[in-house]
Amino acid sequence: MKNNQPAQYNRVIPVLAVALMTGFGCKTTNSQPYLTTQSPMTLVSSNDGEYNQLFQLTDDQTTDWELKTKDSFTVIHLGPDHPPIIKTVYDTVPCTIYGTPTMAMSSDGRYALIANHSWRPENAQKLKLPAGPQTNADLTPEMLKHPKMTAQRVNMLSLIDLSTPEYGVVNRVLFDDRPMHVLAHPDGQRFITGGDKHFYVHRIENGKLVQLSQNPQPHDLACFWIHPKGHRLIATQGDPLSGAPATVQWYSIQGNRIEHLSEVKVASGVPTKLLDTSFILRISPDGKQALICQRSAGNGIDHSDILFADLTLKKPVINAVIKQVSDGSESFAFHPNGKMAVATALGTDHNCIVVLDIASNPPRLLYTLDTKGRSQGIEFTPEGDKLFVGSPMAGRIEVFDVLGEYELRKNPKFLNIGFGHNSLTVGSRYQPTKDIAK
Repeated sequence: MKNNQPAQYNRVIPVLAVALMTGFGCKTTNSQPYLTTQSPMTLVSSNDGEYNQLFQLTDDQTTDWELKTKDSFTVIHLGPDHPPIIKTVYDTVPCTIYGTPTMAMSSDGRYALIANHSWRPENAQKLKLPAGPQTNADLTPEMLKHPKMTAQRVNMLSLIDLSTPEYGVVNRVLFDDRPMHVLAHPDGQRFITGGDKHFYVHRIENGKLVQLSQNPQPHDLACFWIHPKGHRLIATQGDPLSGAPATVQWYSIQGNRIEHLSEVKVASGVPTKLLDTSFILRISPDGKQALICQRSAGNGIDHSDILFADLTLKKPVINAVIKQVSDGSESFAFHPNGKMAVATALGTDHNCIVVLDIASNPPRLLYTLDTKGRSQGIEFTPEGDKLFVGSPMAGRIEVFDVLGEYELRKNPKFLNIGFGHNSLTVGSRYQPTKDIAK
């Protein structure tokens, strides 16, 4: 066919074609056929076998109550020049989905810490656990040193060595109360665990967890986040089985001592109700605000809110809200740009993640994206070019590419993990100290 277009039009076509291919993610000479990150990094996912079993229905839509799915954790190494390196380890670390979907990693990437507790809702208590030890009282000191640990209802903190391919558990600590989860302190030296009676402070010495303090608190089960300055923490607390609303509490951290300061309440005129079954919250990287899930459980009836607490005040208050976000929210991730935050929801086949504009006043919901069921752990890469979202229903970590200040697009590639994902952490890849003599 004869081309009757002007010469300058013909010159534009190839340039436009290249731009469109690049813009829509078509393969270029710089692309790789596998997932990459800008810098070497490690993801760790803990995977709750109990939770997975509760949602595996038989043909007649009843649950096989005999527990078969094993607890596990998955270690994923990502980098700029190799495919993902993935290994799942079974039956060495007990873990549970009932709590904040985060855990701790040491600042050098050598150790991961995972908490487990004995609290379970009514339906989970129906599971028939395997024969053998199941609680703290059943364990002996020799059992704590064994490579395997199949007990489900122990109140325990496990220390995993990520420097060897075996990812062995090098230390286990038992608690007299129920530790909901553990986080690394911003100083890179200490780790804080929140229980239903105490906050605990530990450090790692020669591959062992050494307790530095045990700090009593009267507000029941605690999910918390540490302020980036390391001098405060905020916690959602209560007992979901009691029927009473959860509360939000504000604590000081002075050295190894943790003390209660005040309750964080909803300010007058903010159009939201008290917390329902909220146990998840997270502080923004600049330390100015905390995002709080109003309801961290789906009910199939209505959509819950996301609350914002102003942490710049001496006595923080909840002074902003985004209404009707999803049927229960589970966790948050903050993009390094300080403008975008993402919340996970708790649906099954209708699940989503929610993209929020936290730089606007008031904050606002921008859009939702489809994701696999009951999403839990969620983290951005340090550079902010990718977002990871874990699903216990699908046994995978989904990946979203970040294309702009507020734009996410789901990557068709995902990361396979153990069944029942319940928490996620990201950190730097461990690099052994090089022998300078060589």
